[in-house]
Amino acid sequence: MPTLLRHASAEVFVDASTVDLTGESLYTEFEADWTATGLVDADPDGDGARVVCGQEIGDILVTAELWDGSPPPAADGWQDVAEVSVAWRSAFLDFGTTDGDDPAKRLELPGPGDYRLRVHGRNRDDGDPREDDDPREEYLIQVWPAPRAEPVTVKSTSRTAALWRESTGCG
Repeated sequence: MPTLLRHASAEVFVDASTVDLTGESLYTEFEADWTATGLVDADPDGDGARVVCGQEIGDILVTAELWDGSPPPAADGWQDVAEVSVAWRSAFLDFGTTDGDDPAKRLELPGPGDYRLRVHGRNRDDGDPREDDDPREEYLIQVWPAPRAEPVTVKSTSRTAALWRESTGCG
């Protein structure tokens, strides 16, 4: 049975509708293709991935978890769930997006290697910009060592995911 090894959770400021998942460079440069999952895409060159959000600018909640194997599915309560593979070259996954080097927004990894990311999103359709009483957009990112595999959409119920899947790969 897979074990949760560690986790990090923080409020993250989103700009340009994305949360960048980066390694040591704290920057990932690739043209994301949202047509496969409408939620997440991995940098084909490694050490980066990008999650597309429902709001263009604002604060969201992000929790990242490191597992020693594929965790049990946690689709209940989430609108969208998708998996991608990434060849990580760093010893951590940073989800601070535009905040830079904040250790509270970083998940320590065992080291470089092939990993699977399962991203869960909720409250993706609840307005842009958000009012104070609107539900907060939230993401859970589960990470575990795994060989490379094709992207998989586990669950997709939001209008946001449907719109991004219909896009022409802009990112």
